[in-house]
Amino acid sequence: MHGARVSSRGLCLLLALCWALSGYGQEGQYRSKVRIDPGGGLGGEAGLSIEELERQISSIGDSYAKSSAGRHLARHFVEKGEYDKAIEYYQTALAASGLSDVANREMLRELAQVYLLSEDYASAANALERALRIKLVPEATDYLLLAQAYYRQGKLVQVVSALDPISERGLTLTVPQQRQALALYYQAGAYAQCEKLLTQLLNLEPDNPDNWHQLAAVYLQQGKRKQALDQLVLAREKSVPFREQDTILLADLQAVNGNPYGAALTLEDALTTKAVPVDGRNYRKLFQFWLQARENERASAALVQAARLSGDIELYLYLAQLQMEQESWQPMYQTMLAACKNQLQDKYVGKANLLLGVSQLKLGDEASARRSFINATLIGGAGAQAGQWLEFMKAAPPTAREARGIVGVCHGARDKQVAADEFVEDNAPDSVATELTSQQKAAQQGAAEPPVAVDTKTVPRMKFFYLNYKKPFAQLASDAKSLAMAMGVALVKGGGSVDGPLQIIAQGEGDGGVLQLGFPYRGFPSARGKYKTLETPAFKCAYLVHSGTADALAGVWAQFLASVEQAGYELTDERRVILQVDRGGGTNDARLELQIGIK
Repeated sequence: MHGARVSSRGLCLLLALCWALSGYGQEGQYRSKVRIDPGGGLGGEAGLSIEELERQISSIGDSYAKSSAGRHLARHFVEKGEYDKAIEYYQTALAASGLSDVANREMLRELAQVYLLSEDYASAANALERALRIKLVPEATDYLLLAQAYYRQGKLVQVVSALDPISERGLTLTVPQQRQALALYYQAGAYAQCEKLLTQLLNLEPDNPDNWHQLAAVYLQQGKRKQALDQLVLAREKSVPFREQDTILLADLQAVNGNPYGAALTLEDALTTKAVPVDGRNYRKLFQFWLQARENERASAALVQAARLSGDIELYLYLAQLQMEQESWQPMYQTMLAACKNQLQDKYVGKANLLLGVSQLKLGDEASARRSFINATLIGGAGAQAGQWLEFMKAAPPTAREARGIVGVCHGARDKQVAADEFVEDNAPDSVATELTSQQKAAQQGAAEPPVAVDTKTVPRMKFFYLNYKKPFAQLASDAKSLAMAMGVALVKGGGSVDGPLQIIAQGEGDGGVLQLGFPYRGFPSARGKYKTLETPAFKCAYLVHSGTADALAGVWAQFLASVEQAGYELTDERRVILQVDRGGGTNDARLELQIGIK
């Protein structure tokens, strides 16, 4: 389910922030000149340089003086970033045993943090364990640092054992420390402790939406689906902001808690308000919710949208089967025409022809149904069922020409495609009359002119490196070369590479429209200044390739747009132009692919 985990990126950022805030110690600024007590044999007024103190420390006999000198040297080298030397002098100071337990504990804390900076996590844990064995009242910071050291070693059980004493000893954590402990507990899988911490944080920060959603996620990790649902319902009632994944999680929880009707209403409202993406994935989920709620008409409507938005042939076939069960023959026929509008993978061709044939037969078009059933017998997957339908129809056996290959609306790569209104007349078998059905005649007589044919496709998801283009669209061809060169250089310098031709994406029209000019890219480039990156979703479109001058583009575009509308497609607000400058012609010569978004 969505939203049920804290992201690893978020956890790492939280740990890094807490680590950065922890500091090195609490005793003021480091100094390059130090003075030590005269008990070590040095004159009380003698100011020794670091070099002199390093030479003499091994000869200092007084334990207090040696520990003090070692601690000062260690702090100096921490400031210089020379961690190996700092560690050496911390160990010297601790070994001399000349300072109090309070001072020794402070040195062990400092030593542990130097080990952490040096990524020697085992030694850091050892230093903190020594600090906690000192008979003094412990501090929460010691346990947090120890848990960090264990976490860096992958010792998740020890992470929990390091953190649990904080509450057992009644120590108080600040809000940032609570969040640090929460992140560590969560990574270690200690969800009961996470639940307790999040309950405290929710009381302290009731307006922080993260507290509400993270608590729901922690309930889920413990299998407490009802509590997770109650948490999100209450959050919604209190107008806590919901992200896309939070809304999807709420709907999923309603469904698994026995309320698919409520889940469907939640998701349907989110789709209506565009709180979640209006795409095939979410409409497919809506279909499943309505189906579980036994709202078959609403389920069918959602499945129609899912198939239309995704272009998923499996959804079309499932929808056709559902319509067949409901004896909705005309919608079933239209579904199969939409499913077979483009070339099918071979594995779907047999089932598609079978379903198309059923719809044709039930609508009275026996000649077309016969050919569709014959097609289904010529490829694996649905041949037996198609044969039974042919027997039921008492249809004439296939001729030699019909048995040679599939010819029809639902076709694969090696088959011949024929439009539905041309099929019987142009492709009737030798032994079957080529007379049009009454339904086809009526359609032809009622049409003022034949429908316009346009090519369609679904462009896959794309990573796009772009800039906003604000000049007149007609000027694009003349500007494209210079803009493309500068953009390509910026993309490569930023760590990416070009993965396709230059193109422009237009969202909306008129003054409110946005034009984005850029390249598909590979890699992970940084985008600076006027350049930006985005990942576009799959784009269903009608398309036309145009070769010529930019001066003719406006007229070609207008004619293409009219053709798409005349063909009966519902348009979206998105347009794309893929542009390749013709190096063999003038500066205004171009080969363009025009794309218009369709639903």
